[in-house]
Amino acid sequence: LLKEPRHAVISRKDADSEEIYKVLKQIPDSDLFSSAAFGGKDLMFSDAATELIELPKITDSFLYLREDYYEAMRALRAGNPPAPDGKIEWCTISHAEQQKCDSLQIPRMECRRASSVDECIQKIMRKEADAIAVDGGQV
Repeated sequence: LLKEPRHAVISRKDADSEEIYKVLKQIPDSDLFSSAAFGGKDLMFSDAATELIELPKITDSFLYLREDYYEAMRALRAGNPPAPDGKIEWCTISHAEQQKCDSLQIPRMECRRASSVDECIQKIMRKEADAIAVDGGQV
């Protein structure tokens, strides 16, 4: 059987993925995957998500999202410098998503607003953000 990857957290290639995972795992799943308190649906993460899974180091975007997503992902993997001060700049795409992100109050995570997934990807490419969670079809 084939498992279709539906969602992924995208970060810069040089971002510390282990650190991003550790920061996100500090948040209770009920807070991370629920959007009801912010009057929206699927804010930052799918409301249907049940857990965050760290993929093995050998699993890169090509292996996980497969060839049809690779071209879009390649631009994000093009050697950007590390995030300053060890902070994670998370990109949000709506007012409600920004409110949810801000309410999580993670010391080393700052929330940056954009108007669309495309704009978030551009921010990541310009080093103005480090990561965003997207539906596989949005990449």
